[in-house]
Amino acid sequence: MERLNYHHLLYFYTVAQEGSVARASLRLHLKQPTVSAQIHTLEKQLGRKLLERSGRGLAVTPAGETVLRYAESIFALGGELLSAVHGRAQDAPKLVVGVSPSLPQALVATLLEAVFGLKPRLVLTIVEGTTEMLAAQLASRALQFVLTDAPPGTHSGLHRQVLLESVVEVFAPARLGRKLRKEFPAGLGGVPILMPPGGALRREVESWFSFRKLRVEKLAEMPYPEMYASSASAAIFAPSLLRDSLKKTQGLLPVGELEGLRWRMFLLAATKGSRHPGLDAVIGAAKAMR
Repeated sequence: MERLNYHHLLYFYTVAQEGSVARASLRLHLKQPTVSAQIHTLEKQLGRKLLERSGRGLAVTPAGETVLRYAESIFALGGELLSAVHGRAQDAPKLVVGVSPSLPQALVATLLEAVFGLKPRLVLTIVEGTTEMLAAQLASRALQFVLTDAPPGTHSGLHRQVLLESVVEVFAPARLGRKLRKEFPAGLGGVPILMPPGGALRREVESWFSFRKLRVEKLAEMPYPEMYASSASAAIFAPSLLRDSLKKTQGLLPVGELEGLRWRMFLLAATKGSRHPGLDAVIGAAKAMR
């Protein structure tokens, strides 16, 4: 039976994480040709290409994805073995995620809920901040990935993808909603609206109102305005993906769609081939919501 060289597996695992042989070589304290040669040996042994060129870096192939999943389990078990032999508890691996505070928290919670069912268990830490600040932390590997509604420019060098996309609707308590539906969107003029303190969606909605010359009454600016809409008898705007959640938790009903507006949640990663069990779980949860 042919034996697997676990050093070769470690070199592949590190390159897959780092997205390039150069960064992996620095982390492994080895020369680049050595790392490349050992990965080629592993590919030859398995009879499959594990990595391929993607822009300036490397991406994991479909066959490499399978090998990577096994590698993650193998090295996690190795850590548990050492801890068990030395009689100390194994620290749970950490997942540090950057989240833009302007994102709907109900959607963020639904996505990150998928992390809690992973084995081995992960310790989740959420860091909030501006997109540019989070992008800088991601580039320095302080974060595993970032969820935001306003991705940085392409000059940032980070990989980005649209995780969720939705039309935008106005939501209101039942009584106010019935009144607004009779003449929508013209009826929005003069209606009290609760605004979030900032974010890409707010800017787009305000432009939408301005273009249509609708002068709404901004009643308040606050985080999580959906929590106060019923008591204030005011309307809010939100992605239609929140329909069920807003009705169930806040008693808010959809009034009408802001035609032409699209809300997007972006996922930022250090490289296109970035891998982490928590990242895979979040991407899977987003696919289930579409």
